[in-house]
Amino acid sequence: MSESIILVKNKEIVVPGQPLAKGKLNLGKDVYRDKFGIIRAKKLGLVDVKEDNISIVPLSGVYIPREGDITIGIISKITGSTIIVDIRSPYQGAIPIPRGRAVERVNMRKYKLKLGDVLLAKVKAFDGSSSLLLTIDMEGLGKLEGGYLLEVDPAKVPRVIGKRQSMLSILRDKTRSELIVSNNGRIWVKTPSLKELLVLEKALRKIENESHISGLSDRTSSFLSQELSN
Repeated sequence: MSESIILVKNKEIVVPGQPLAKGKLNLGKDVYRDKFGIIRAKKLGLVDVKEDNISIVPLSGVYIPREGDITIGIISKITGSTIIVDIRSPYQGAIPIPRGRAVERVNMRKYKLKLGDVLLAKVKAFDGSSSLLLTIDMEGLGKLEGGYLLEVDPAKVPRVIGKRQSMLSILRDKTRSELIVSNNGRIWVKTPSLKELLVLEKALRKIENESHISGLSDRTSSFLSQELSN
């Protein structure tokens, strides 16, 4: 790396043709070296620099956090003062564990967590590159117990919810299930039985594949009725 110059920040969003680096770096996915020796991006995406390798993570299907987003994450690591959370993004979320006077202002039962726990958390702060701060210190947030996790493309989340939550209401009512849809494309569900879970999974794939076609709500409602009657 001493003979290389990185021209962008790690995890920065870049556009095709944008200069990324100079020097002796190994080229990964979706980057190329021009005739002047400058490494450039082939696609719109996130720069990923690891040791002496550089590549691009395409943005299609990738969740890019925004302040205020509600996410469903899975705890991947707990250090002495921080909970690290996988939010299905190139960026990992961090939840500081309250210490000292801060303890008096929060419900510490929410912080009795372990690896693998599923959390409903809000994006409190994000600098656009690396530092992503989550919070569970609000009503309704914290550990999600029981239920199952399903996933959709984050770009399809608005279609899963629908205007005035119309699609979400159809999914809930038809399958008699509890659903929480997060901005990062994870969906926490509690269904009456395995049958409703499997039908719900099929319905979500239908919404993803047909999101560009009008009349999706009616088709999804009919699909659910037919599948659940079998």
